[in-house]
Amino acid sequence: MAERVTTKEALKKLDAQLECSLCLDTFKQPKLLPCFHVFCKSPCLEKLVTKDGCSLTCPTCRHIVPLSEKGVAGLQSDFHIDHLFEIQDAFNKAEDDDDKNCGSCEDGKATGYCNDCGDFLCDECQVGHKRYKYTRNHTVISLDELKTQVTSLIPPKKAAPHCPKHSENSLKIYCDTCSTLICTDCTIRLHKDHNYDLVADVLTKHKEKLVSSLKPVKEKLDSVQRALQDFDTRVKAIHDQRAAIKANIHKEIDEQHRLLDQRRAELVGELDMLTQQKLKDLAAQRDQVEITQVKLTSCLEYAEGGLKTGTDGEVLEMKSSVIKRIKQISTDFNPKTIQPETKADMEMITKGKEPLQKACGDFLEIEQRGSFSLENSHTTEDGLKGATTGETKTVSFQAMTKSNKKFKNKLNLKAELVHIMGKDRLKCEVMEQQHGQHKINYHPMKRGKHELHITVNGDAVRGSPFPIAVAPSPQSFIKPSRVVRGLNKPRGTVSNSKGQLVVVESGGATVSVLTPKGQKIRTFGQMNNAHGVAVDKDDNIYVVECSNNRVNKFSSDGEFVAAVGSQGSGNLQFSTPVGICYNRRVNNLYVSDSENHRIQVISTELKSIRCFGTLGNENGQLHTPYYATFDSANNLYVTEYANNRVQVFTAEGQFLRTFSQKANGQKLNLPWAIAIDSSDTVYVSDNGLHHVSVFTSQGAYITTFGGFGMKEGQFNSIYGLSIDRNDSVVVSDQGNKRLQIF
Repeated sequence: MAERVTTKEALKKLDAQLECSLCLDTFKQPKLLPCFHVFCKSPCLEKLVTKDGCSLTCPTCRHIVPLSEKGVAGLQSDFHIDHLFEIQDAFNKAEDDDDKNCGSCEDGKATGYCNDCGDFLCDECQVGHKRYKYTRNHTVISLDELKTQVTSLIPPKKAAPHCPKHSENSLKIYCDTCSTLICTDCTIRLHKDHNYDLVADVLTKHKEKLVSSLKPVKEKLDSVQRALQDFDTRVKAIHDQRAAIKANIHKEIDEQHRLLDQRRAELVGELDMLTQQKLKDLAAQRDQVEITQVKLTSCLEYAEGGLKTGTDGEVLEMKSSVIKRIKQISTDFNPKTIQPETKADMEMITKGKEPLQKACGDFLEIEQRGSFSLENSHTTEDGLKGATTGETKTVSFQAMTKSNKKFKNKLNLKAELVHIMGKDRLKCEVMEQQHGQHKINYHPMKRGKHELHITVNGDAVRGSPFPIAVAPSPQSFIKPSRVVRGLNKPRGTVSNSKGQLVVVESGGATVSVLTPKGQKIRTFGQMNNAHGVAVDKDDNIYVVECSNNRVNKFSSDGEFVAAVGSQGSGNLQFSTPVGICYNRRVNNLYVSDSENHRIQVISTELKSIRCFGTLGNENGQLHTPYYATFDSANNLYVTEYANNRVQVFTAEGQFLRTFSQKANGQKLNLPWAIAIDSSDTVYVSDNGLHHVSVFTSQGAYITTFGGFGMKEGQFNSIYGLSIDRNDSVVVSDQGNKRLQIF
């Protein structure tokens, strides 16, 4: 008895799958749309065709379907639906089992059913079926088993169809190039140079690929279903919030007795209107998400149904359309758009309880929390353009409602200035003004790139975090923050990923690695007149040997790896190379080949890539380039010792600009080293004057610090500049055998 119930339920499920969702009747000439939804050809789909006959819109997911000259008749049939009809037909025949004749001999009474052939067989023919070599592997089940077989929805297998172009041949070959079934003659005439193979040999591979391609669809469907649950939760939250606020409204109104009754009704009405608007908005948003769900579900069900019920050829033929649909769905899918936008953010605002005659009309309002818009959130531009260390900058924030009114309620507004490299966090002063306006004051103490984070009720305002470039003030270079002594004529310096300082000590012809506080960790190498140093993303160390005209590569631990270079002007030949810098974006090294008056670009494997620059003093020409470095825009800044200037190039070597002018008509004097901090402030060592000049990235002069001497803040021959992980400037004070850090 229980088995009979299960069979009826299975048949009911089958009938439901064979019902058109438009006419609610059994499919008649079902047609499959590209979005994998199926409807009757007539009149269901035909009545949806546009007046020009060029297209129709899917009533389930609103996908626009272009039509050929054949119109709806030109749409393909759904083999999955056809197979379901075959299952239903076989089941109905099994139900009517009185005197059912054998489909093979037509004389005996059928007692079994071949699931591969779709034929009813008598006992005798079943025996022969098992002996015949072409059918011995077929699955034959009893009629009672057939009645329950409907639950697994497996249609009878069919022989391979015949080729429409060569009717005597079967379609037993799959052309991977064209994604279609072909016959042996097709391989010679129409698909000669294509990639093809027997269906039986490639079926498993393509099935696996199709199954794998469905994984992102399932994942997206899961996220959509979770989002729909969020909609239900949000609707409940709004209803619950309405009930709580309504109770508070009644409590306040009841306290004011008779004169507040009218206002209570008004407030409840406003609340209901706002609630309905929110629910309407949520319903509209949900409708779009449900459409997405339908698209994903239909794609998934169609593909899985086809994989389960289709013949080998049909599965292969549907593969390209499924993959195409999956790509289309994935392109249109945006995880951000499936989340509810409308919030449960209503609240009751108590403005004050003046005498009833004045207050009953406006001491309560229904309003939404946190309804801010991008165009009205920030009104001050200067405060976001940048700052200088030690100065106070102000940003104005105006809170607005969604109805574009000034938000008059109190806000939990917080602001914080974060130094990107040092990760220092500085709380900002927030001053509340009238009518929802706030003043945010920040006072940066460190130069470099910062981010201004502004949040309201825990949520970031639009545009936050705001990038803030903090330039140095002249006062920040009066005295170094620390001094590292005991070095043997330091030259080139650079920081690695651990914040350690790598320093070339020319007096000892070695390289030393220091802790951020200046303590030596290790010393290695034995080089001849070494100058520039660079580290790559893996902390490998590259050192330029000026006298030996080569570049040495060491591991992060100081082990020698390789070297390249010799005297000359060819590729990977040098003439007094001085500086070297690393381009993280392309993983290349840029060597200042000073006496060849050019920049050589080499790979981290020490292979030649290109050169640029020729001798001269025109824009783009070079005369004794010494050091180089990159800014945040990946532009290369090169010091020219003989031309007393800095030139700026693209990473490919295209000239951009040049600068050398300082205050009061002065110019750079024998510029040597150069460094750029995270705010794109440029530091150049004026070796002829023993000081450092500071510029903007566009070449505007800011200040100068230093001068000849032995005191802190004074220098004697500056042969290296770099920026450490805290955005501090590291100056190689060679003559004084020390590093000074500002």
